[in-house]
Amino acid sequence: MKKLKYLIIVLSLYGSTSWAQNTEEHHQKFDIGLEGMIGVSVGKDFYAFNVGGPSLMLRLHKNFKIGVGAFPSFYILNGKTGARLGVSPRIDYKDIALIAPFYHRDSTNEWIWSVGIGYKFHKK
Repeated sequence: MKKLKYLIIVLSLYGSTSWAQNTEEHHQKFDIGLEGMIGVSVGKDFYAFNVGGPSLMLRLHKNFKIGVGAFPSFYILNGKTGARLGVSPRIDYKDIALIAPFYHRDSTNEWIWSVGIGYKFHKK
């Protein structure tokens, strides 16, 4: 008999929570999903293929975000290839990202700047 009481209580709580979830208007404040970006950027004697890494974004509108992010990149500089992590301000509008990655060269202690465009893909 005691088990039956617990079963009835659990089922009634489950039924009331699922009913409440179905009748409330759903406003989502946070969303979770995967978002990636591939892009290309160019500078003086410099070309890079970028992928969007971690970023900090501020959503100003459903389709418009601004922020800054890290960009793991393969690059060609003066005819030589390499891989480097860049940092970039980023402006996203729908599926397009405008980027301006910059990279530090340790050997010459200089910064390499570039500008580019990327395409965002989503998985929710």
